[in-house]
Amino acid sequence: MVRAMRLVLPSSALLLLLASGCGSDATSTGTGGSSSSNTTSSTSSAGGAGGGGGARPMPPPLPLIPNQGGPIIAKPEIVTVTWKGDPIEADLLAFDDWMVKSSFFSTMMAEWGVGAGTHDGALSIATAAPATLDDAAIHTLLQDAITQGTVPPADGSRIYTIYPPAGTVVTSFGAEGCTAFQAYHSSFTANLPGGGTALAVYAVTPRCAQTQGLSPTDYTTWGASHEVMEASSDPNAASPAWVILQQTPETPQVGENADLCAGHPTKIQGHLVTRNYSNVAAKAGERPCVPAPAGPMFGAFTSPGEVSVPAGGSITVPVYLYADGPLGAFDVQALGLDPKLQVSLDKSKGQDGDTLSMTIQASSSYVEIPGQNLIRIASVSAGYPTYRFVIVHKQK
Repeated sequence: MVRAMRLVLPSSALLLLLASGCGSDATSTGTGGSSSSNTTSSTSSAGGAGGGGGARPMPPPLPLIPNQGGPIIAKPEIVTVTWKGDPIEADLLAFDDWMVKSSFFSTMMAEWGVGAGTHDGALSIATAAPATLDDAAIHTLLQDAITQGTVPPADGSRIYTIYPPAGTVVTSFGAEGCTAFQAYHSSFTANLPGGGTALAVYAVTPRCAQTQGLSPTDYTTWGASHEVMEASSDPNAASPAWVILQQTPETPQVGENADLCAGHPTKIQGHLVTRNYSNVAAKAGERPCVPAPAGPMFGAFTSPGEVSVPAGGSITVPVYLYADGPLGAFDVQALGLDPKLQVSLDKSKGQDGDTLSMTIQASSSYVEIPGQNLIRIASVSAGYPTYRFVIVHKQK
């Protein structure tokens, strides 16, 4: 099986909501923020906007990422690949050297069996970067470098972080970087100079012209941190480890740990990085994308978490807001991951106990594709978002 895991581009509207959370270094690197109980606090009569009589449904448990049994990389060995003349080349080298050795990385990855690693070298390519770079060309580039000895050989624990410069269009299995995805990671079996083979794990972060208000360095390190975390806990494209592979009502979003926190950037020691999902925090009903600021778990959800909509038709469903402890009003945003799903909320802000109304409109050409058949409901308090998803089936 060939599998490339991609970081899908976050919406610019959501990043605007998160802007207040990206301006300073996070101080906590533990699991989720404090919570007075598991995610089952809202059991009183419905109130607030759109509320009616009757008992409110309880928030569903947060998803848990299963271990599929494949290998992980317990101590990642990073090798940086850049092109000479790239104006942020030095920044990327410094970032790779910092991240894999940092307490941030080892803390975020400990529950996945991954610890701090090493920065094993770098390759600065002297020739001009190509206009386009597809996944097959990445394999060739790495295989040639391994054969020629210009990078340390693949050993199953080495992650090659590849940073094509501005002007190079990256594609992966027909999808174009900076349009369909922000970064991706995968692997292949490389031939070793002395004979034999080894798994070559790599992460590719294209240079995007549109950085949604972030500097080129910040936008790139954000994507790279996401992929290095995932490449460490799920490195082998043919033998998956920590990843949700099947969409179910309990796990509506397929993907790896950082995927469940896409759109969750934070500054750590001057570097913009992704937050990472924590099964430990999720199981405890705490804020699951860590490091998380102190505070109760909160969010917005529908009950049930899946609906059916006729192609060309629409439905309106209640959205229940909750918080497990004292918390003021927070922002709420809904987005269809498939552009053929248009979503609107009657209000963009609420608090624990409120009920909003959400209208979902499916175009006449809507076709249900698992992974894209989702409405993401983002709730944001003080720059920290939580996500819930609604599976949208095509009504037959």
